[in-house]
Amino acid sequence: MPLSAPSSLQRDHEEIWQLLLGVQHLSGKTGSIAEKLAKDLKTHIDMEEELALPLLGILPDLAKGKLRNGLAKKASVLGSRFEKQYPRMLNGHKELRRYLDRLKTIGSEEGHLTAVRFAEALEEHSQEEEEVLYPAAILAGRIASKAAKTTASK
Repeated sequence: MPLSAPSSLQRDHEEIWQLLLGVQHLSGKTGSIAEKLAKDLKTHIDMEEELALPLLGILPDLAKGKLRNGLAKKASVLGSRFEKQYPRMLNGHKELRRYLDRLKTIGSEEGHLTAVRFAEALEEHSQEEEEVLYPAAILAGRIASKAAKTTASK
């Protein structure tokens, strides 16, 4: 069984992406900034969906104490990879915030309140990732690693 992201988080990323596509089509510098943001954001989201979100998908099994050994092994490897990338992911948020600050400023100046609201929503999403989702993914990987080692030693 493959590791998979929670569908609610996948929908969040799809919604963010669709909103950004709309902002990219706005006139003036706002659309141009959004286009530049999209390139960095795509890379960042791809990394999250590859490393962090699948770890969050095992949380219900971990909470029930029913993580199967094969899944524990996969999650253990993925968790190790995510922990190595964690500083890079946080740095990616800092870089994205620079775009978002600019998007809010220029969007406001050009009267594109949709862009301002989008930037604020993405900032909140990033904060939630930093405060809750990334740490939860790390913990899920560590617990899976312990579970895989325990099963292997039996």
